[in-house]
Parts: sequence; C-alpha cells; structure tokens
Amino acid sequence: MIHHLKYLHTKILDIIAPPFCLSCKIFLRQDDVLCLSCRREIKPVVSRSIVITKTTSMPVLAIGAYAQPLRSLILAKSHSNRAVSYQLGKLVWELSYIRNAEFDIIVPVPLHWTRYAWRGYNQAHVMAEVISEKTGKPIISLLKRMKRTPYQSEVKGVQRIQNVKDIFMLTKHYQEHANKKILLVDDLMTTGATLQSAAKKLMRLKPEKLTAIVAARVI
Repeated sequence: MIHHLKYLHTKILDIIAPPFCLSCKIFLRQDDVLCLSCRREIKPVVSRSIVITKTTSMPVLAIGAYAQPLRSLILAKSHSNRAVSYQLGKLVWELSYIRNAEFDIIVPVPLHWTRYAWRGYNQAHVMAEVISEKTGKPIISLLKRMKRTPYQSEVKGVQRIQNVKDIFMLTKHYQEHANKKILLVDDLMTTGATLQSAAKKLMRLKPEKLTAIVAARVI
C-alpha cells in the first residue's frame, strides 16, 4: 500500500512538475539530474592525492573538471538553491568512484557560521546527506570553521595555503571517532589547500583511512 502511494505521488509530480535537465533545462522523460547530452560534456578526471603529513596522503575523488555543466551546478549555492546541491550529491554518487570507497563516517567541510547564516545551508553537508542515504553511513560534524576567510578563488598562488591555515578545529567528543575510516566531503577543489587543512586536523583522530570526495576540481 505504501509503495503504491509513493508510486502515485511520483507520477503526479511528473505531471505537475516534470523533471528537467539542470544544465540546459530541457524536459526529461525520467527523473534525472542532467540530460544525456550534458552528461557527455563532463570532463572526467583521475583521482589525485594530497600530501597531509610526511607519511600520509589523502586521495581526492571527483566527478570531473571544474567546467560546464558542473560549474553552474556548484555555483547555484550562491543563489541559496539547496535543491541543486542535493542533485549535485546524486551526481557524485552516480558518476564518481565513491560507491566503491571504504568509509565508516562522513565529514562535510563546514562553512563559517556567517556564510551559513547568509546562505541557509552548507552545500558540502547536503551532498553528504545523499551519500549517507545511499550507504547508511552517518554524517559526523567533526570540524568547525573558526575564521571567515576570503574565497579561495579570490586568493592567488601560494597565498591560498596561508588563507586556510589553521581555520578548522575539532568539535567536542571527537575522540569517540578515533581510528575510523573517514570520508571528507566538499563541493570543489581548487589547489587542495582547504581539504589539506581539514585533513591535517582530522589526523589527530589517527584515522585508519582518509578519503575525500568533491563534485569537481580545477585542473
């Protein structure tokens, strides 16, 4: 009975608000994020490793390069479009290697509270929600952003490392999550400085494994 009602609800929504491609806006025959043509425009990238300590590096998975159509989906956060962030999370699940990665907990890279208040949500956290729904793994907010810094896109070269240095702290009771396999989630990787800063703080937990996933990265 419940399954039948869900099916009817989906069909009614398809009639009232049919699905459309979030990039080119054409209507789709089935519930999807991008049409086949726009999916083909995504430029795949191989995983990249970021050095965290002298003996530890962190692989960073991504759907593709920071170009259309991924670029416009990521930038939709500037208009507080939470629905697009959720769809971005679905794309991460469908088009990246994340479904084959091993992790126990999911840690989204946090926003500074002022940016969270202005935007109303954290895109990385919404993406993490999708991964959590698909895997059953819990989202644990282990990090807090202590400083409001300029966007990395506004900072040049080596200054990006300094811009995000020591901007995170571990939240209370973080010891409960020591020795776990951690998945770090963010929407975009430019130089990797933000992910590196977050990962260095998480190393205090002595994680068994540390992996990061982003929707896109600059190449």
